[in-house]
Amino acid sequence: MMTLDFGTGPTLRQACSWLRDDDERWRRILDVVERNSVIEGLPPFQSEMRQRLMALLKALSASSSKPDE
Repeated sequence: MMTLDFGTGPTLRQACSWLRDDDERWRRILDVVERNSVIEGLPPFQSEMRQRLMALLKALSASSSKPDE
């Protein structure tokens, strides 16, 4: 039987360069949220909504601690 030792490799943020870039990570998050919303029947984001959501992501990020850094 093989034993697995989880948690010994790089974190996801360390392994993926685009996760280390806040703006790129937030852009991808909003892209997925928008696509999922459209699939559920909601209209695509207008630029104002995208800007508001981006500002919210930035505010949430600024208020949380970043253990990987």
